[in-house]
Amino acid sequence: MPDSNWWVDDPIDEPSEDLFGRSRFVARAVALLDQIGSRPSSTVVGLVGPWGSGKTSTIRLVVAGLNPDRWGVFWINPWALSGPDAVITELLGAIRAAVPEKSTAGARVRRALSRYGVLATPALSMVPVVGSAATAVANEAIQRLDQGTTLAEQADQVHDALHELARPTLVVIDDVDRLQPEQLLAVFRAVRVLGRLPHVHYVLAYDQETILDVLSTTPIADKHGARAVAFLEKIVTLRLEQPPVRLEHAESLFNTGCAAALSRASASLSEDAQHRMAEEREALLLRILTEPRSVARLLAQVDIYLPLVGAAEVDVVDFITLTFLRITYPRLYQAIAMHRGALADTTDVAGLRAEFDEAALARLDVPAPHTRRVADALQRLFPRLTSDPVRWTVAQHRRRGQRRISDPDYTERYFALTSIAGEISDDSLVRAIRELAEGRHGIAAEDLTQALRPDLTDARACARAARTLRRAASLSAELSGSEAAAVIPYVLEQFDHLRIPAAGGFGPDEEATAWLAALLQRADGGPLPATAPGDPGLLPYLLKAIRIAVPEPADTTIARLAAQPPGSSWLADVVRATYEAAWARVKEHARLGDTAPIEPVSLYISRLESAFGDADIDRRITAAVNGGLPIADLAARLVDIETVFAPAGPHTRIGGFDATAFLGRIGRHRVSGARPHLDSAAAGTRPGALDRADVSWANRRRFAAGTLIEALDAGITEPGRLLPTPPEEQRHPFTNHRPSLMNDGGEPLDLTLQVAVLLPGADELPTHVHNGWGPPVGTREEVLIAAMQDAPISGWLRSRHSDWGIAAEPWVISEAGDRHYTTAQSGARAATPGTLGLRQAMPVRIGAHLITGHTAQSPNQQSLLLTVGIGFYLAELDERHQPAEARSRVVPLPAAFTLQGLFKLTDALVRCAQTANTLWTQLDDQSPPPETALLHLSLTTPEGLATVVDLSTYPRRGTAARSQYSKVYQYRCGADDIAAAALRDWLSEAGYRHHEQAILDMWDPAPQ
Repeated sequence: MPDSNWWVDDPIDEPSEDLFGRSRFVARAVALLDQIGSRPSSTVVGLVGPWGSGKTSTIRLVVAGLNPDRWGVFWINPWALSGPDAVITELLGAIRAAVPEKSTAGARVRRALSRYGVLATPALSMVPVVGSAATAVANEAIQRLDQGTTLAEQADQVHDALHELARPTLVVIDDVDRLQPEQLLAVFRAVRVLGRLPHVHYVLAYDQETILDVLSTTPIADKHGARAVAFLEKIVTLRLEQPPVRLEHAESLFNTGCAAALSRASASLSEDAQHRMAEEREALLLRILTEPRSVARLLAQVDIYLPLVGAAEVDVVDFITLTFLRITYPRLYQAIAMHRGALADTTDVAGLRAEFDEAALARLDVPAPHTRRVADALQRLFPRLTSDPVRWTVAQHRRRGQRRISDPDYTERYFALTSIAGEISDDSLVRAIRELAEGRHGIAAEDLTQALRPDLTDARACARAARTLRRAASLSAELSGSEAAAVIPYVLEQFDHLRIPAAGGFGPDEEATAWLAALLQRADGGPLPATAPGDPGLLPYLLKAIRIAVPEPADTTIARLAAQPPGSSWLADVVRATYEAAWARVKEHARLGDTAPIEPVSLYISRLESAFGDADIDRRITAAVNGGLPIADLAARLVDIETVFAPAGPHTRIGGFDATAFLGRIGRHRVSGARPHLDSAAAGTRPGALDRADVSWANRRRFAAGTLIEALDAGITEPGRLLPTPPEEQRHPFTNHRPSLMNDGGEPLDLTLQVAVLLPGADELPTHVHNGWGPPVGTREEVLIAAMQDAPISGWLRSRHSDWGIAAEPWVISEAGDRHYTTAQSGARAATPGTLGLRQAMPVRIGAHLITGHTAQSPNQQSLLLTVGIGFYLAELDERHQPAEARSRVVPLPAAFTLQGLFKLTDALVRCAQTANTLWTQLDDQSPPPETALLHLSLTTPEGLATVVDLSTYPRRGTAARSQYSKVYQYRCGADDIAAAALRDWLSEAGYRHHEQAILDMWDPAPQ
């Protein structure tokens, strides 16, 4: 198949053109014909071979091998024969033409044949090939005379003339298998009758399977295959099989022709493509394209259409395979074209497989011997046809960006058979990306920009832009880090032209996000535009792109990147800036209230939670609420908005609001405290009465506020959240530990709370049997004073200055001991001048007692015990915690704590366990504090808990008053866990019920 005429299917004429090693067969056929030609008896030789196997070329080589001085050869084209008369005339004319003109014997033969033809043409056309009527019909025809001469006499004259000439004549009738039934019978009839002429021989070339199929449709065989075979054997004297094309010869032909076609199309094959091409060649193409003509026909189609489609725009191997299916199995190709969208991208995999299994292929005219090979080839083209979901998922993912037919962005190119109007080519796209990477905006970049400016109301234009963006993402894989960073600003500029707000998030901007993610994966060096993370229009895309770009698990990776110090990596800096911008945007957006633009703030919060955990974000939100962020405006940002796809087009509406989750997020007590604000925000409208199609922030705020009010009124608790149960210690050494901490002057305190922290947790308290440890006494006292000054309980006391009107006293040593024990005291004096009673003058008293030593059983084991207590005189104070004129006798006392106030006090006291750790470190800088501790927490109130804490809203069972509550905990959890658990236990032991939710509202399980 030379380059100059690759489209021509001409047979060869010279042995030098033989590519299939048939020279020995040709030589043998020449020898047989010479042997046949040496005898006068007429012989019919049949050259049998499939269509396209090169039978004509073989005959030409055989004829070329015959001695032209001895043989007369004439070719008959049966395609030009119109009927039986034409067949007879053509055969006689062929014999006459093969006879030499100049010899006397030849001239005699030519004259005899001419006279014979006048009578024989009409007569012999009536002769049946076989049957009982043959003789009668022939005799009737022979009675026809011309100038008194019978047909038999004329035949005898021809017979004698040919005997005298004694020169063998070869009549070649090619393509016999292409004839219609009546034409085929006419040829056989003529050969049968005229075959009696001496020295006249015939070569018939045909595909036997086709001949037998045609004969089976005639009355001769009447659909009986055996009769058709028997008839053919009566016609053909000598059968020669066309040597089949060996696989190595077909491979050579294919490789040579394919290389030439790909060269003309300027195609290139990667190493992977070369392996796949070899696989398709061995498994499919050369197993079915076994004849030269079929190979040439395939390569001719590739030669025509590959340049039209563009060798750089498709996968060449897939294109050649599909071209083979198109020209070999037309009905199968039509089915593939009909289902091409599903084959590239479908979820109904089972239904699709049924359309292309072996049974379906048979119905689409794929021969049974081929169905398995074709089915396998289809699975290689379209992985979704495989039965293994993992295999086709992996294969489909890997093929993205490789221009494979199963990539939805490229599928259409294989069926268009030319370039697709309005779609930028991969070649132009690569040049555009290169220009952008180099900081240039050349012609290719301008073409890309135009391709990314679709009419957003035109679905096809948007789909075209989306395909371009997906291809751009794939083609950016070869960029260096700095080049990828240089392209990112261009991508960020495109979002304003690609988003379709009414499309429910299905616009080309999604594909632009994927391109941005691909660039973020590779980028390094150049910074993002400074305004990008803070741009509300870009922030959602950046968050999503980062999540796509980082390795799985994405949340863990993002959290790790965000925690890295600045400058650690380019991507870490981008992640940190983007996520901090997201949190800043959440707060800013909520502060803008109803005037804020429509923006996916809930997405920001969701992304932040995924990266940093719910606890971290809840803590941030709580801090923002405590800092004055309006609860209703914040809640409005968490209202779910859904897109409804209706016949009139998609639209958005309010979907709902999870009030229970919101209560758990920031605490029910905070929401309850903001009830006036919620009432104002809801404006008296119940959520069910609102227009949900109105997604303005004002309407979302009303919806969220109303839903929260309903939840508060319904007493909804926070499901899934339970109060902690820190481990308790039943056996402990605190039974007889009652140090004197506070100088009460003999006046009993109304409320006392005390905590004792033992390091390490053990069965014994430190004893002075062995020497104490730590620095000298003076240094020890200084260390204790400093530690208690910074202790959480001191901080609690100082914070009471504004609401109680008291001033904290400095810590002083109240009992100087030795290296074994030390006691310090503090308190708070009333700021009101004038004559006050003892209890009014110092209503709050604090004491701390420090013991260091060793246990009796382990003299080498250091031990530390810190006891801190705080006591209150409340009966002489009014509701503002100011000195009262008379001692109150009501229950609860006017100055009684609220439940939340008692929780905060208990929490501050329990956190003094941290102070114990601090003391250990400062007293012994050689060893770290022990990991375990025992914590003894007690509450004492002579008149009962209800006197000093306002519990009027909680029902109580029983009336017995209890004055002391005490428990020992293993200190392995947060202080607030112990405070919440202790408060629950104190109230439960006092008979109070339904207080759990209130304590849950106060309890924050996240670390502070």
